[in-house]
Amino acid sequence: QVVLVSGHLDSWDVGQGAMDDGGGAFISWEALSLIKDLGLRPKRTLRLVLWTGEEQGGVGAKQYYQLHKENISNFDIVMESDEGTFKPSGLGFAGSAEARDIVKEIMTLLQPINATDVYDTADGTDIAYWMRDGVPG
Repeated sequence: QVVLVSGHLDSWDVGQGAMDDGGGAFISWEALSLIKDLGLRPKRTLRLVLWTGEEQGGVGAKQYYQLHKENISNFDIVMESDEGTFKPSGLGFAGSAEARDIVKEIMTLLQPINATDVYDTADGTDIAYWMRDGVPG
């Protein structure tokens, strides 16, 4: 089973991109790095994807989906960080009521940093194909 953790590089021009220039990519990278540093052994495969081409129509995400959609039943959840690198308050979620209950329970672990909110909607250019096909996101 696969848990997909991801972010993309936003700025593609010569501008600085402010806080959103790859922030989600590095947040996702660091999340997996912390799991490794803590010596945790997840029960599922944690797959990091650093997307490209989001601002050019999501071509990277579309290609990845096309290459892996035949194994969609192996994906337990797809996650994308795309709100900058500001103080987190929680996460948006789209999925069944049962999956939402699981996410809410997991989010209680983030009480020490006050990031426990689970918002009713989730979107993301890079994970939209998966969520459209029923994978929680």
